[in-house]
Amino acid sequence: MARNALFGVALLALAGTGAAGRTAEAQAAKPAQASLAATTPAARPASDSLNPDAEAALADSVQRAREIEVLRESFGYAGGTRDPFASLINSSKNGPEIADLDLVGVYQDLRTPSNNIVVLREKTSARRHQMRVGDQLGRARLTQIRARDAVFMIQDFGFERQETLSLRKQEVETP
Repeated sequence: MARNALFGVALLALAGTGAAGRTAEAQAAKPAQASLAATTPAARPASDSLNPDAEAALADSVQRAREIEVLRESFGYAGGTRDPFASLINSSKNGPEIADLDLVGVYQDLRTPSNNIVVLREKTSARRHQMRVGDQLGRARLTQIRARDAVFMIQDFGFERQETLSLRKQEVETP
């Protein structure tokens, strides 16, 4: 029904622009009245629809569409084969990349090395992370803390690689 009303408004607009002798005000008022009439169902005439049989067919097709149950076929991959549609990157291990991190500080406890902490800052969001040896950040696991470095083991697609973040050199003026 709404489609018929919009079609009627478009026809009225086209007919209004082609008629000779009408003023611009009359042409602007005619589509506005037609759109107002199209939006209120009480003001719309009964002959607005093209065919009552078409409306019945539309209602019937809507009802049948609601009755149809759609079943999705699913597959299970058991045994030694991997699901070919599964993502290679585990979504639970997503996190910042090593290239997006800066090493801000290294805090070492010389008596108990298990208390050593590194502080990392993300370049994009300025979010800070405090990590100890063995902590995981995304796909990177902190394996070693040195005086000015942090060594990470990164797991990519079944392979492991090692990367090191170092503190930036800071110029200190001595008096």
